[in-house]
Amino acid sequence: MDSRIERARVLASLGRLEAARETLGEVLAGEPEDVVALADMANVVLRLRDYSRAVEYSALALRGDPENTFAWRVRALGELGMARDAGLGEEAVAEHRLRAQVAAEQAVKIAPENTDNLRILASTKRDRDPVAALATLDIALEIDPDDVSVHLLRGFILRRNLKGRTEQAAVEFREALRLDPENAEALYELALIDIDGGDREAGKEQLRRVALLDPEYGSAVRDHLNWLDEDDQRIALAAQAEETRRLANRYASAPQPQFLYETKAQARGKRVTKWVVGVVIFLILRALVAGVSPDSSKTTYTPPPEPVVPSWARYPPPTLPYRPFPTFPTELLRDWPSNIPRPGYPYQQPVAPTTPPTPRLTVPPGVNPFQ
Repeated sequence: MDSRIERARVLASLGRLEAARETLGEVLAGEPEDVVALADMANVVLRLRDYSRAVEYSALALRGDPENTFAWRVRALGELGMARDAGLGEEAVAEHRLRAQVAAEQAVKIAPENTDNLRILASTKRDRDPVAALATLDIALEIDPDDVSVHLLRGFILRRNLKGRTEQAAVEFREALRLDPENAEALYELALIDIDGGDREAGKEQLRRVALLDPEYGSAVRDHLNWLDEDDQRIALAAQAEETRRLANRYASAPQPQFLYETKAQARGKRVTKWVVGVVIFLILRALVAGVSPDSSKTTYTPPPEPVVPSWARYPPPTLPYRPFPTFPTELLRDWPSNIPRPGYPYQQPVAPTTPPTPRLTVPPGVNPFQ
């Protein structure tokens, strides 16, 4: 085998598809019917998503080697890629899917024990009959239970082609991660499952890890993270608006009257009604008071009895009898405790003081004292 073909395979494994395509083009320029170079070229342009060219190169390789299962698988995937082109009509899509399934069945017929052939056949069936595709993959797992690609495809079918099988799909992706801990496809699908399940933080963390494992997922991871951030903002704004609405309903003021202005007739009618109601209430209260209070026409006033006053208080004597002030007996008089003889004070009748008469003032004639 030409060494340039080996170099092209290395370049393709490193993701340098255009360089691999140029290298294989040099080989085919010298040997246009090299089956190995044609099959590898078909695989490279398939990865570049040039599906029509992939079908052409695979057909040329099969013309030289009809038993080449690799070329049959590439042709099936090329036809399947053309079937998924949104610009084609329904009849053209159905035709390409049928051709893809026929090519995959031919590969399985040549090598039925090859799990890659069974996996490609399941890929051609998944859109039309996902249950049959899962049955085909079960056969592949019986042959090789540790085939990571088969577990991945089972997870894709369970999650995207069958409803309500998300948990089973997650089991398949976890099994693929167990077999290949750095498988970016399985981790990417698990991240999307976590996001759909409500665990957004775990999903974001797994998406960042996917971008580190495989840079080809960088654009998809960035779009998902941006969408999640925008959706979180929408959810926060919706929650804030709902809380505001709830508080507004809770503390809403009393409804305003429908008519803010009334006519004069309406106002006059209201005043008359108020007066009538007031008079009725007054009459009712007066009747209640009259029924509770005693009848004043049937009662007589009885004055209280006069107090009894003794005769001596009512008719006091004109004068009081004179009684002299008692005097001490002579025998009770004794000396002072200091043995000083007690002086005698003869009783003298008090004499009222005399005041000279006030002289009378005379005003000379012709003098007015009030001027």
